[in-house]
Amino acid sequence: MRLPEAHHWDAAARSESKSLMDNKTWILTALPNGLKALFCRWVFVVKYNGDGTIDRYKARLVIKVFNKNMELTTMRYFLRSSAFLRLLLTIAALLELVIHQIDVKTAFLNEYLDEEMYMEQPDGFTVRGKEHLVCKLLKRLYVSKREPSIWYLPLFAFLKTMKFCKLI
Repeated sequence: MRLPEAHHWDAAARSESKSLMDNKTWILTALPNGLKALFCRWVFVVKYNGDGTIDRYKARLVIKVFNKNMELTTMRYFLRSSAFLRLLLTIAALLELVIHQIDVKTAFLNEYLDEEMYMEQPDGFTVRGKEHLVCKLLKRLYVSKREPSIWYLPLFAFLKTMKFCKLI
């Protein structure tokens, strides 16, 4: 990377990689016969403070999945989530409530997989001497445009245990 911010992006990727390792997101293994490893790539985003100054540089390791049906599923969950968020913000505004926001680091990465998935080792983080191995995913990894739907289901199940009910 030859950008002026390259050192920030490198630090962000290292931090994300450490989180993935600490979270035991995958193990290195040989790819079973007949299966293909998914591609992955780094996505970089600048997070800003309320006043417009840079808060931090964020890196995400994203699996590239090519599935046309995913778009329909993603849009259904996105619309449901955005309608619910608008409703909550409207109620908060009407009642003049204070709204707090939190950023859950690796929020989408805490759910175990219910399917067998393999991906290539991430660029820049290939384990020396084990370049021939792939990552067997044990937990979910970010999947382009799909992670809100992955987060929605366990969050909804948790809220039901807390006696919340579904409005929309």
